[in-house]
Amino acid sequence: MKFAPTLAAALLVAAPLQAAVLETEAHTFPVSKNHRVRIEFPVGELRVVPSDGSHVRFELRVRCRSHNEARCEELANRLRLDSDDKGGTLHLKLDNYPKWNNKGFTVMGVLHVPPALALKVEMGVGQLEVTGLEGDLDVDLGVGEADIRTSRTRAHHVSVDTGIGDATIRGGGSGTERHGFIGSHASWSAGPGRASVKLHVGVGDATVRLD
Repeated sequence: MKFAPTLAAALLVAAPLQAAVLETEAHTFPVSKNHRVRIEFPVGELRVVPSDGSHVRFELRVRCRSHNEARCEELANRLRLDSDDKGGTLHLKLDNYPKWNNKGFTVMGVLHVPPALALKVEMGVGQLEVTGLEGDLDVDLGVGEADIRTSRTRAHHVSVDTGIGDATIRGGGSGTERHGFIGSHASWSAGPGRASVKLHVGVGDATVRLD
């Protein structure tokens, strides 16, 4: 997937912040009830939310806090979403993220996943928010903040750890164990459900909220 050249006509400019937003059309992928989903998202802000039971949908926007809108669009047009569906796993990878001269360039993704499907997230740097999923969840974030909200009744085991930062499980009550000094680890195994939730953040804060 690449940003279309016509996106310049759809720029949304917020004058107080001098921020331009470029937006793509959503990309949709059919899945079965037994599919697994894996996404690689290098840098930026990623939200994962529930979708209907037969499709995964990915939306992407780019925010630029820069006076050079042409340069922003040039960087945006280099982005590519690679996808493949093999062995029952839908694999999505955001590629060609600019490594240099990208000041003020922020990628914002929204991934819609059927709530019962298993999901693996591999993310480099940024902010991650996951809400409303009920299947197995495995998250690895290098640097940043991760916040997961999931169903207490659907979960069986939750494990949260950080290399440097706070690992927190909210809503687990007395069944939550926590230890650590520089990094920390929290776990909960009192759930009546079947889902496993694993969250690792190298540097930053990691939180799982059981609703």
